[in-house]
Amino acid sequence: MNNLKRISLRALLLSFALLVSSFTHSQEQTWKVNLKDADIRAFVSQVADITGYSFVIDPRVKGKVTVVSNAEMSKDAVYEMFLSVLGVHGFAAIPGTGVIKIVQQNNAKQEASNDALFKRTPNEQIVTRVIQVNNANALELVPILRPMVAKYGHLAGVAAANALIISDHVANIKRISKIIDELDSPSKYELEVIQLQEAWVGDMVKLLEELAPSELGAAAKGKGANKFSVVADQRSNRLILRGDEPFREKMRVLIMKLDQPSSTGGKTKVVRLKHADAEEIADLLSGLMGDIVSEEAADKGNAAPKAEASVYADEGLNALVIRAEPSLLQELEGVIDELDVRRAQVLIEAAIVEIQDNTDNKLGVQWALYDQGASVPGVFTNFNEIGLSAANVIGALVDQDNDPNGDLDPTLLGSPSTGITIGIGEESRNGVSWGALVQALEGDAGANVLSTPKVITMDNQESSIIVGENIPIITGQSSSGGAGTSDPFTTIEREDVGVKLIVTPSISEGDLVRLEIEQEISGVSPSTAGADIITTKRQIKTNVLADDGETIVLGGLIRDDVQVSESKVPLLGDIPLLGNLFKSTSKVVTKQNLLVFLRPTILRDKASTRAVTEQKFDQLWQLNLETKVAQGEDEEELRAREKPTVESLYDGNSIR
Repeated sequence: MNNLKRISLRALLLSFALLVSSFTHSQEQTWKVNLKDADIRAFVSQVADITGYSFVIDPRVKGKVTVVSNAEMSKDAVYEMFLSVLGVHGFAAIPGTGVIKIVQQNNAKQEASNDALFKRTPNEQIVTRVIQVNNANALELVPILRPMVAKYGHLAGVAAANALIISDHVANIKRISKIIDELDSPSKYELEVIQLQEAWVGDMVKLLEELAPSELGAAAKGKGANKFSVVADQRSNRLILRGDEPFREKMRVLIMKLDQPSSTGGKTKVVRLKHADAEEIADLLSGLMGDIVSEEAADKGNAAPKAEASVYADEGLNALVIRAEPSLLQELEGVIDELDVRRAQVLIEAAIVEIQDNTDNKLGVQWALYDQGASVPGVFTNFNEIGLSAANVIGALVDQDNDPNGDLDPTLLGSPSTGITIGIGEESRNGVSWGALVQALEGDAGANVLSTPKVITMDNQESSIIVGENIPIITGQSSSGGAGTSDPFTTIEREDVGVKLIVTPSISEGDLVRLEIEQEISGVSPSTAGADIITTKRQIKTNVLADDGETIVLGGLIRDDVQVSESKVPLLGDIPLLGNLFKSTSKVVTKQNLLVFLRPTILRDKASTRAVTEQKFDQLWQLNLETKVAQGEDEEELRAREKPTVESLYDGNSIR
């Protein structure tokens, strides 16, 4: 059936006098095409045979075509004629990858075309082009050019790029491009520089924008054409005008009228500071203004300046009040902008680790012999390495014998010793008695102290943190009313003991932090001296360098103290083995290791400060949970609780 249709179609074409003749002329094949009421699909098929292109036909492409041609045409000319015929009947050919799609003209602008299919894009080909507008306003050209674009084409302006997007035939786009070139020809724009004598360029530009809104206002700037502009050169107090002669003449007249001496001989301005300290900035600017005025006087041949500059600090508002000439005022404002910036903060974390190990070994044997009525009634050994001595024991026994009731006074024995104390003895019938006191002690004590003080401070600002106690220390007293004093008294001073950290950070280029540190660890010694107390103190005062987040060790104290004492009876104490019964030995070993670590962390913005706050709050919440678990609460139930926010600390509710 398809073959019969194709045969009948070809017969119909022949009946309508389709004449396709080809001959060789200048080594190029040409064709002559004549059609009358031929089916458009057959026409497409014949063009495909001539040009060698492959076509895909939209099902909605239907109709009859008539073509009359008496001149020979090349392959490219045949395709141009083919595009014209399609356009007349409301269709368009869109080149794709390897094929050409035949669609309705209304859909052509929505199809992507591939111009690489042709060596030269045909004039009747529908394409999309972007045309850059250099001087005119692209949006203003759209209503002018829209009537020239085919109704199935497209025209739009892009304000940001000041360009036009056109979808139409190549020939029509070329015609429109020529019109755009004529409309987009630059006016006689020129640049002109005007030196201001009295006014300041910053204020002048604002005045000109208000006085000429159509050329310099916000609406004119938003159009994208940028025809006219006035730029302030603050360094030299000059204005740069850009525009045609009428615009520049208008600006010259306005500037001449506005550039007049100030009625007050200067200008006063209040500058509110955001981050810097007003008092410090005022001192700095006062010195700076003196240098600037001196330079101006030297440039003018030592002539006195027209007006003095002054600056005052309002600490209540943290603001500066500046009075100066406009040019000097502008320069000072630039300095203030550079100085009034958010200062970085530094989180200082210290870790103080102290490890102690104390051992105490003591052993002693003391003897006593008493012979009533002998020429030498008694003899005993007495050693003081261990608390209880034989002399005290004998004294207590003698006191007991002399007591009418035979009571023993325990206070005469002295302080009992630690460890073990064994007393043995015997009294014979002939009045000879003896006794021995054996004492032994072995002690071992250890301690591990860890303190982690933390403090946040601004760059180049000193901060301190103290964790400890405030103890009273007696400095003077009177216990009676003698020596000219009417009332007894005691005077005391209080002293802080504990962990104290004083630090001043300074941030350098490359996130290097210089730290001026004073670290002190103090406490109360268990030893006593009279009625007063003894405090211990260990201090580190140094300057160090550390990178952001780097942990460094400030210093350490390693102490190894060994105290050995021995008391013995001469000769008897030197006897091997047996001599141990006539001696007392004591060995005390004290080892102490103290190290201080430090880590600075730079906090440059709000986000980094917030992150540190959240981290510390998480640690507090975790400690709270661990404490409750240790108290017997259910761990799973605690973990299921929702963690409150940091802001909840200020709601008056405790962390539960």
